[in-house]
Amino acid sequence: MEATKKYVRRTAEQRLADLEKQQAEILDRQRAALAKIEEEKKKLMQSPSSRKKNLEQEKRFARAASTLAPDWDFRHYIAAIEKVLADSADAADLSVRGEALLAEHGKGKRGRRPKNG
Repeated sequence: MEATKKYVRRTAEQRLADLEKQQAEILDRQRAALAKIEEEKKKLMQSPSSRKKNLEQEKRFARAASTLAPDWDFRHYIAAIEKVLADSADAADLSVRGEALLAEHGKGKRGRRPKNG
């Protein structure tokens, strides 16, 4: 004779505990996936083309900053950034204005330059 398995009714607390366990597992998988994506992003940012692009952006910033405020150093820039953040200026407006200023003042001087090497 076969033993039939009886259905055991689970309580609400047991079902709730199972749901919380399932939620924790899903969150762990999502964290692992996000960590993997961040790692790939970090790798891409360290690629030679990205470094070259970032270096060019830094040069453009340095040229524009020295043109707009030739007698300022890093302390002045940090203080200006803090002051603007305190005034809670709109980031989109600042981005547009910064792009315009970089386009205007961030270009290198024309003409032949000696190679560094």
